[in-house]
Amino acid sequence: MKKFYKGLIIGAAMSATFAVNASAADFTNCADALNQMGLFKGTETGYELDRTPTRGEAATMLVRLLGKETEAIEKNYQTPFTDVPDWAKPYVGWLYENKLTNGTSDTTYGTSSACTAQMYSTFLLRTLGYSDTAANPDFTYNNAVDFAEQKGVVDMANCNEDNFLRDHVVAMSYTTLATEPKDAQYDNLLDKLVADGAIDSVKAKPYQDKFDLYDEYAQLTEENSSMTDMEANVKISMDAKLNGASVIAMGIDSNIKTNMNLEQLDKSEISVTGNTTMTMDSSLTGESSDTTIQTEMSAYYADGMYYISSAGQKMKMAMSFDEMLSSLDMNALTKREPISSIDTLSKDANGTYNVSYSTNYLNTTVNNVLAQMGMTADDIKMSIDKVNMTITPQNGEIKSMTADMTYTMQLEGQSMTLDMNLDYDILNTGSSVVITAPTDLDSYVDIGSLT
Repeated sequence: MKKFYKGLIIGAAMSATFAVNASAADFTNCADALNQMGLFKGTETGYELDRTPTRGEAATMLVRLLGKETEAIEKNYQTPFTDVPDWAKPYVGWLYENKLTNGTSDTTYGTSSACTAQMYSTFLLRTLGYSDTAANPDFTYNNAVDFAEQKGVVDMANCNEDNFLRDHVVAMSYTTLATEPKDAQYDNLLDKLVADGAIDSVKAKPYQDKFDLYDEYAQLTEENSSMTDMEANVKISMDAKLNGASVIAMGIDSNIKTNMNLEQLDKSEISVTGNTTMTMDSSLTGESSDTTIQTEMSAYYADGMYYISSAGQKMKMAMSFDEMLSSLDMNALTKREPISSIDTLSKDANGTYNVSYSTNYLNTTVNNVLAQMGMTADDIKMSIDKVNMTITPQNGEIKSMTADMTYTMQLEGQSMTLDMNLDYDILNTGSSVVITAPTDLDSYVDIGSLT
């Protein structure tokens, strides 16, 4: 969703105290969806999403994506290529006959050669009706990835040009099914393929419904993309388990106001006021009974300086969001949420959207973001195990959100599980949100001077 990711990263940068160590992206959810529609079968050893695709495999995937596998096998078109094995001949033949692919030379196709992001982007754009060979081409082979990004085929999650895997093939293919073809006669490619009889309508129906709901949900979030001035009440409850036993229960109740300058983030103004209640189990403190601590806290950010008042201490520290985020592709982060990141999406009768996210996608995204910010730690491993959200609109805008999340950390041989629940209620937006700076900022002490 536009600008949401930028705000999300800013919040993460302010609150993160550890780095995430995650594995490569895994779009098994996309592979499963394609498999259920009869478009992706994998190999005799499974999906093999963690290896580089070959041009032969890409050809097979593309023909299946177009719903032309039966025709390809029945007609078995001939090609001038001498390096195509029997299993790939129907697929390469169909693509060659329909002018969707060329060889690496007059007599070779390069079946076992690696398929790149550039090659596969070109394939997918052609399926949407875009041409790179017409008199007035829509794109060129050299700018295929960039053009695919413009058209929604490539997004911040589903493509890695430097390490292109079968993982990305299924994610890009799934995304393309949800993308509008060039002629705009259908809302998305899947609708067109069903209308053409190329894909079984019963198998496709759940995904057609999901794609329609996704467009509606994305439009709602985009309506809120310009809300840089916002006041919200945020309540967070957290239960921490050490090796399976509850050791810390925490509740945070806060009021947050933001006046964000998305062009110069350091010129943004943020205020947070609230209180925290934390109960620690006696096994953790060594006391005879559980210990409860209540703390009031306020924070203020302006002009690249972060001020914190908590437990009787007033501290300040320089914090440049512009510098921290300078290495990130913010244009990519402000696009709509990648559909490949969403496992399930539904809508209640009252208009509330229910979203369950792919944890593998989230782990990789957070890991990449924090790594680019220089926040890595090999001795701490963290995984996001669950993120479910509800988004409730009112008058065409998001009014409230809830999140149910589970994290697991491995540290020095110990396992820590964090179950978190968040309630986010938007109170005001626009010019009515006014932030008043604390009058005693001169009394705050540089955090570096504290011992």
